[in-house]
Amino acid sequence: MKTIGIVGGIAWPSSIVYYRLINEMVSERLGDGGLHSARLVLAQADFDEIERCQREGRWDRVGEILAAEGEKLRLAGAHFFLLACNTVHTAARQVEGSVDLPFLHNVDATAETALAQGHSTVGLLGSRYTMYGDYFVGRLRARYGLNVIVAEGQHAEAVHDALYAELARGIVLPETGEGKDGSSFPSVNYLPVDRRARA
Repeated sequence: MKTIGIVGGIAWPSSIVYYRLINEMVSERLGDGGLHSARLVLAQADFDEIERCQREGRWDRVGEILAAEGEKLRLAGAHFFLLACNTVHTAARQVEGSVDLPFLHNVDATAETALAQGHSTVGLLGSRYTMYGDYFVGRLRARYGLNVIVAEGQHAEAVHDALYAELARGIVLPETGEGKDGSSFPSVNYLPVDRRARA
């Protein structure tokens, strides 16, 4: 089994989700009573510094911080690594180019899953950096030919605020996730580690 490297969440609650899902996936795949767990190493940056750099537009510094964490993963024996946060993929090129390990990009896993499910149009919710930056939407469109719809106006701000004011602090309020009109859509659940972990 290969050792997975995870640069944490970058807020810690996201790291917990990735850790749990990866271990559940490994346990399910390997069977034998459900006692298997993933071989992985986790490096976590201080989200306060990351968030401040995001607000200041200092994505080069975000890239430096994450690359340093990625290097720790390499030295700890990881065979490949991922960033357990969509927003920081704004600095993914810098991180990928600075760490001598294969890098799993969240966009690729998302697109491959969406296409496998037969979707040609996807809705994207995330931080304002994710929804309005080119690193996620642009890659979905250019590499995979997907039509991407993002939230706008007050809805976009509400999503961004929920991520930073609630989820990044480990707060989950039921009313935050409720749709106003009760509509539901199929979701694309992905883990970028999925295809590499099978190798």
